[in-house]
Amino acid sequence: MIKFLTYIIKFIPVLISTAITFVSVFPASNERLAEEITEQVQRIEALEEAYASNRIAPVDEASFFAGNLKEELEAGIKFNEISFLATHNSYQSESTEEIKKLYSNLSSLTFGILPENKGDFKSETLTDQLNSGIRSLEIDIEVFDRDGDVSFTCMHSPNLEMTTTCYDFELALKEIALWSENNPDHLPITVILEPKGFFIPMEDMKKFSIDYADEMDNALRSTLGEKLFTPADMLRDYKSFGEMREADDWCKVSDMQGKVLILLHDCGATEKYISLDPSIKSQAMFPMLRQNDIERDCASFIIANDPAKLLKQKDEITESKVILRTRCDSFGNAPQERFEQAMATPAHIISTDYPPRTDNTAENYVVSFGNRTTVRRVVE
Repeated sequence: MIKFLTYIIKFIPVLISTAITFVSVFPASNERLAEEITEQVQRIEALEEAYASNRIAPVDEASFFAGNLKEELEAGIKFNEISFLATHNSYQSESTEEIKKLYSNLSSLTFGILPENKGDFKSETLTDQLNSGIRSLEIDIEVFDRDGDVSFTCMHSPNLEMTTTCYDFELALKEIALWSENNPDHLPITVILEPKGFFIPMEDMKKFSIDYADEMDNALRSTLGEKLFTPADMLRDYKSFGEMREADDWCKVSDMQGKVLILLHDCGATEKYISLDPSIKSQAMFPMLRQNDIERDCASFIIANDPAKLLKQKDEITESKVILRTRCDSFGNAPQERFEQAMATPAHIISTDYPPRTDNTAENYVVSFGNRTTVRRVVE
């Protein structure tokens, strides 16, 4: 009892500081969001002008491949034979000082279970990530519905962690499309969209539903246009993904260059989205399912975030010919064992919070397939 009281007394100042900091987070987050909304618009305008003036040179796509990319493309390497380094929370900019302090206090209260540096996480802009060779992105989605006027925005947690370079989702798509137009021979880009739940909703914020999924399809088609590579494009004459996978006939990568694939992360609307057309041919997004769904006819992309578990089921899953996504770390928690496990899996999308960066501010731990490469052949 005495030890418990001693503990309480010791942490009373931290508890008080945490409460005060929590209250200060809300106005600070909203102030930063207002700034970043303006910054995003200005950045896209500047990029449009720079691309139009030919002031941004295309990247050397082959330099990101661990091997001879030209030979692989000429030999007909298929989409399920290639592995991409991905970024997690690809939109998240530097946290406010209030959030950083909150994480620091919570780390003290949890004896370090929550890493003190959690608030230090930040991604570069989508353009910089693409310029660094990242070909798989992840964007969290929130829905606003103002009397039928639906819009999609991107942030981690409404009212709390809202720092983002991609608040306006359609502008984020435009940023990707602009980069793609300037690099027409790039390897296919996958964008994972994860509809988020919310702890403290903002005004007019709604949960993602099948109706909003339909709105999302429309936004993707209108914004990306011919850049969008749809499930129908992948399936060609096959009746289902099950049939295509049985034939082991994923599209050749050379037929997907310059394209963008949108993946709908498993969420509450997934099953209804699939039920609209079980073949998935009429949808704009590829539904991402879980490991226990690999035998379903509609299965294409599978979430397998635990690389240790994935390794145990390696043979079974490899035989199914699905596209696998795993994670090799999370910010503040990057054990070498998990990294090695992820690299040994047959995963096609390997997500990290520590990718190569254009600003050279990365810590000592940087994930790549060797020599800062970000694409390779899948491990067999």
